[in-house]
Amino acid sequence: MARIYPLFSSSKGNSTYIGNEKSGILIDAGVSCKRICEALNGNSVPLEAVKAIFITHIHSDHIGGLRVLSKKLKVPVYAQSINLDIMINRGFVDSSCELIAIENNECIAADHRVSFFETSHDVPASCGYKIEFSDGKTAAVCTDLGYVSDIVSSAIRGCDAVLLESNYDRDMLEYGPYPRELKNRIFSKLGHLSNDDCSAELIELMNSGTCRFILGHLSQENNTPEKAEAAALRALSSYKRNRDYTLTIAKPGDNEGAVIF
Repeated sequence: MARIYPLFSSSKGNSTYIGNEKSGILIDAGVSCKRICEALNGNSVPLEAVKAIFITHIHSDHIGGLRVLSKKLKVPVYAQSINLDIMINRGFVDSSCELIAIENNECIAADHRVSFFETSHDVPASCGYKIEFSDGKTAAVCTDLGYVSDIVSSAIRGCDAVLLESNYDRDMLEYGPYPRELKNRIFSKLGHLSNDDCSAELIELMNSGTCRFILGHLSQENNTPEKAEAAALRALSSYKRNRDYTLTIAKPGDNEGAVIF
């Protein structure tokens, strides 16, 4: 069966394992190698099951543990060309690793067909990933986007399962302690996805056939799991949870268990 393990998912660090106890891929390595290894072990996934690492973008909460992890695992690292260049030049990835640019074609890793789609964020290049499993099921990991573009919509709709950003509650951000410049950056189309915007997309996903949802990349300062969950449930109120769909709220870290589909 297809499985998504949201090991770490917050503004402090992100890493998601997709696969099973025998074979899979890791998307992002935004916490220490030690913590990622411990999280995999806590989910009964041995290190040798990780066949590749895919990077969405170069913010530290997505690549902070990559150099040590890539040296330990010695598996290919996939990313957009511009991000590979930056990671090499700044020493974010071990030089002995095989580095593979993702722009030219779809990749086959751990028997999964992986493709990328561009997202709107304040870095040179940012993307999400769509994964097709050998049984035909599909999943997408989509965080760090200021808005849901047509490119994103086309990529993720119709997937069986989607991990989607639900980063902030608008009122918490607006009336919280962040300086105005940072608030504006998060609110912008190069920032992050709010609970409300995430929820609006959940309806479209549900209507396209998606029935497994994971809310991820929640801000620990500008959101709560309860607020993100409540917004999603309001949007999906015409459907019955755990009958028509499942909804998982990824905790900031040390998540145990997988969304199976």
